[in-house]
Amino acid sequence: MITVYLFTVLITGIWLIRIIIAKQFIVRRTPLDIPIFLFFLSQVVSTYLSIDRHVSIWGYYSRFNGGLLSTVSYILLFYAFVTNFPKEKVPNLIKIILSSGVLLAIYGVLEHFGYSVSCLVITGQFNTDCWVQDVQNRVFATLGQPNWFAAYITILIPIMIGTYLISKIQTENTKGSEKLSGGNFLFAFLSYILYSAVIFTKSRSGFLAFWLVIAISYLILFYANRKLLLKSLLMLTVSFIVITFLFGAPFQPIGKYTLPEIFKSKNQQIVKPATTQDSIIDTGVTESGEIRKIVWKGAIEIFKNYPLFGTGVETFAFAYYKFRPIAHNMTSEWDFLYNKAHNEYLNFAATSGIFGLGSYLFIIGIFIWWSINKLRNSNFELRISKRTKNENYPNNSYATSLNQWIILFGLFIGWLSILITNFFGFSVVVTQLFFYLIPAFSFVIVNSDSSRNMVPQEKDRLPGSAANLPDKTFYNSILRYVLFVFAMLSMVYFILNLARIWYADYIFTKGYHLAKTQEETLAYEYLKEAILFNQNEPLYYDEFSYPVAQLAVVLNDEKQSSLSSQLRDTAIFATNQAVLISPANVNFWKTRTRVFYALSQIDEKYINDAFEALSKARDLSPTDPKIYYNMALIFDKLDKKKEAYEYLEKTVSLKPNYKDAYLALALFYERDKNMDKAKEALNFIINHIDPNDEVAKQQLEKVK
Repeated sequence: MITVYLFTVLITGIWLIRIIIAKQFIVRRTPLDIPIFLFFLSQVVSTYLSIDRHVSIWGYYSRFNGGLLSTVSYILLFYAFVTNFPKEKVPNLIKIILSSGVLLAIYGVLEHFGYSVSCLVITGQFNTDCWVQDVQNRVFATLGQPNWFAAYITILIPIMIGTYLISKIQTENTKGSEKLSGGNFLFAFLSYILYSAVIFTKSRSGFLAFWLVIAISYLILFYANRKLLLKSLLMLTVSFIVITFLFGAPFQPIGKYTLPEIFKSKNQQIVKPATTQDSIIDTGVTESGEIRKIVWKGAIEIFKNYPLFGTGVETFAFAYYKFRPIAHNMTSEWDFLYNKAHNEYLNFAATSGIFGLGSYLFIIGIFIWWSINKLRNSNFELRISKRTKNENYPNNSYATSLNQWIILFGLFIGWLSILITNFFGFSVVVTQLFFYLIPAFSFVIVNSDSSRNMVPQEKDRLPGSAANLPDKTFYNSILRYVLFVFAMLSMVYFILNLARIWYADYIFTKGYHLAKTQEETLAYEYLKEAILFNQNEPLYYDEFSYPVAQLAVVLNDEKQSSLSSQLRDTAIFATNQAVLISPANVNFWKTRTRVFYALSQIDEKYINDAFEALSKARDLSPTDPKIYYNMALIFDKLDKKKEAYEYLEKTVSLKPNYKDAYLALALFYERDKNMDKAKEALNFIINHIDPNDEVAKQQLEKVK
């Protein structure tokens, strides 16, 4: 996202400088002006009313995409493109985009076969051993996650198919077509590479999106009576089916008929799984579709409680905890943080309310309506011009119009795939860029004014444009010079700030990993430096606070009370800053609990602060069993045994397969000489949760 911000600053800055030089303030009008304005307004209002304005402005840390600033960037890039980009250069830009996608697809295909370019660069070994993830099983190239990679490639495949169709048309209608047939094969082959990469991601959303947009392609081509294009698409489709048969499919009903599954069935021995009677836990991984249903249910509950403007842009991670269904506790990802609803539309409903979701759907609806109308009207014009085309087919207006129709068709189909993958997931930077820029490409392509950069049409001038004002009253040489300097200084200012934010993130990452490896002293130095470079990021304070508290405890044990006291105050200040900036972040309150619990080793009074922090976390996340479990432990430390038992019982009611909670119950009962209850808790672990748990078995022997 930092890269997008950088390009936004550069492009917008250069745009402003051209405006100053040309003495014309111009923004090209598009069919999406009103929908985009309403959507932007919804994001501003939602940010203002947000439960966490910092996150709403900047986006969730490590992603950033989706915050108000990212939306501003995408909108600026959209208008900069439609206003300034030459129509004749759009095909070249599309070729560059496709070339980049093909390179990444090859990257992913190589990963599937055990050859990672990343490992070659990092370790010098051309294999996949440098990855923690099983990249051979589910590839993702450089995009970080298989579903994101699949969504990106799925956008490009229809555009590549469009390129193939244009080449096919030219071959069919040009003398000496054998010279062009190599181009047909190349574009078809590249389409197969892209599709293979989608297959190797094992992304169900990407696979489904691809085949749905292929089906839509057939409908459009059939309606347009494009027989040659239908025939060419059919040939590609047969090849895609063959590739699916050879490499598999992510859906079991389809996958079982593919070659990998057929071989697997023949080679595998069928073993009847052992069953545990009355078991309440599934030892396997919960199917992702089931988890999505639970998360979607939580998102709907958020929307019901914040129907107009939502909880705030990009605040799903915090809002979901408040309405998290208890059923989530019985999944294999029960303690994972969900910062997205895994459905873009429900995410907007939850975080931006009906205003945000409605305006977002308005953008989608208007572009679909515009695209269908352009394809339909262009198709009618093509039928008319076809009757009068001359023999020099590639050079006449009919050929040019047909190529434009195919490009619009490919862009539209690729854009539709975003809507489908977003239904089962969420947008990331690359897909969000395409969400805004594909409409921009389309608007530029259909615009008849190809030399409009510095001499815009009258309809595109904004009201009050300086182009209509007397030169001496506004655009005199001094003012133009001042504006030019201001634009340049603004660009430098924003670029330097982006560099500062990037460097702070770089230093923070080092400190974060050091803290996880118990290198508190080194972590302290890096995290402190990160805060110096970016004092507005609450995550830095949060991650800084606990290592500092640990150092304070160590120094206190070493009788360095003065330095220990300074670090103690620093830890408290850091955790105060974190919850001050982001008061709705339940994880910050959990960290605050750990900080004060650690400091209670120096002074027992801090145990009360730890309990208060955990109580706040409970209010923010009332169905989190870990919070109740830890509150029970604190109650026990405060010698409030009744409350400790009550909170442990509440814990197991929220998560009936929480082994640690049953073990704590057993230990408490044993300590309090209630052996029957201790046996009951331990037997429950062995009989219903984990029959192989050695700790429970040993403890059961002790209480017999």
